[in-house]
Amino acid sequence: MAGKPPPTSSPFIQNVVEGMRRELARPVHKKLPFTVEMLRAIVADTKKNYSLANLRLASACLLAFAGFLRFDELANIKLSDLVISPQHLTIQIPRSKADQLRQGSEVVIARTGSETCPVAMLEAYMQKGGICMGSEAHLFRPIASSKSDRLRDSGCLTYSRMRELLKAKLEKLGFPSTDFSLHSLRAGGATAAARAGIPDRDFQRHGCWKSESAKDGYVEDSLKKRLKVSQALGL
Repeated sequence: MAGKPPPTSSPFIQNVVEGMRRELARPVHKKLPFTVEMLRAIVADTKKNYSLANLRLASACLLAFAGFLRFDELANIKLSDLVISPQHLTIQIPRSKADQLRQGSEVVIARTGSETCPVAMLEAYMQKGGICMGSEAHLFRPIASSKSDRLRDSGCLTYSRMRELLKAKLEKLGFPSTDFSLHSLRAGGATAAARAGIPDRDFQRHGCWKSESAKDGYVEDSLKKRLKVSQALGL
């Protein structure tokens, strides 16, 4: 074979391989974005049973939607990363997919005064779980046992467990669970913001997308302007 082109360079072989790829390929089932109506249904169901598990799921969903959070960002939030004020919630994101330099980022979420207010639901969850601000414990932790309303002292909610909980909730409420994933929450928040006409730059900063990041580093936005993103989502 020395000095001869590899067999895979043959047009015939390449056509065979391409045909096999087409034959074996499966259609991509793109997941749909979450909607505000779905979140309202989750909150309404939570109000029927204020269990710690229900409050934890509702709070996680609302924060992921309102903050455009990826699951790893949501799961890694620690209590020391939170600052709650009368007007809004501030979340320090120590690392994210787009943060290659590990500089961290900050997400602000407004109080809306409605039943789907992410900040109010977070406070209800924290009160139910006896969660105190300022510690290095994760915000969303496993529940100690199926018979208790107490969180474990350490650890964080895993992707597989959160996916199971969300799937079960959607099925209970009559939504097609196979059409949605955990990423649907981030996609849903972004979709709602786009439909509300939020400017691209505010949109990108709120979701920690790396495009426009160089410019963002030199421009100081007012808190009022940054809060407009979560205020526009309809929560």
